[in-house]
Amino acid sequence: MTVVIFKFTDGNAPVSIMKNLIINADDFGLKSSVNKAIIQSFDSKLINSTTLMANMPGFEEAVELAHKHKIANQIGAHLVLTEGLPLTEEIKCLPYLFNKKTNSTTLFIKNLFFLNKNEQTLIFKECCKQIEKIKNNGIAITHLDTHHQIHDMWAIFRIILELLRVYKIPFVRILNNLEKSEIHKNIYRNLINTKAKKLSINHTDYFGSRVDFMLKLKKNPNFIKTKTVEIMVHPDYNNNGDLVDLLHKKEYDLDFVKILNQ
Repeated sequence: MTVVIFKFTDGNAPVSIMKNLIINADDFGLKSSVNKAIIQSFDSKLINSTTLMANMPGFEEAVELAHKHKIANQIGAHLVLTEGLPLTEEIKCLPYLFNKKTNSTTLFIKNLFFLNKNEQTLIFKECCKQIEKIKNNGIAITHLDTHHQIHDMWAIFRIILELLRVYKIPFVRILNNLEKSEIHKNIYRNLINTKAKKLSINHTDYFGSRVDFMLKLKKNPNFIKTKTVEIMVHPDYNNNGDLVDLLHKKEYDLDFVKILNQ
């Protein structure tokens, strides 16, 4: 996959780097400000992909904006099991997933490497409902990923594999292999990513945040020339109304052309 998303006029920008770069905005549909920030990012050619949340308050607006701005073929599904209201009633019986007091899903408090058959079925049905809602609104799903990256967990990743098969979705976001982490975590992620590559369902060769990407690029400027990389960003507006990438409550510049020329 080679997607050119930036236009250069001064001849100084690293064109060979940018050809293999996919910048995906997570959380399309989260809320109105995020929706508008993502559309502005598309219009400004700062991103070339996004993933949509089917169970969040801004979903309908996001769908309307996607068709209006003709980006419906550049949208994946951002499956959500850790925030907002689920689309299926059955999943509410899982106390570690659904908080009845707040009437919303909550962060997992159970080890998700292993799920019993009933738990797998309930989570699978919830994901199906989210995918079908997106498809029924005229969005051609390019790939799957998950909110809070919960497909890092083996049991969830297995469910994702089945969803790809059932809905004939070609790709899944791989696990973060740009981040410098503990050895055991890196080994586990490499095993999962290797399986994805063997099945030819890996969305890219590398994936990580903008921070992970910049550290990797600094150490090895040539690594992206022959590999595809997905960078996860979260466009929104700060208190001054500026378009920013919000990562762990920190603000970053979304303009990768400027960043890569520094």
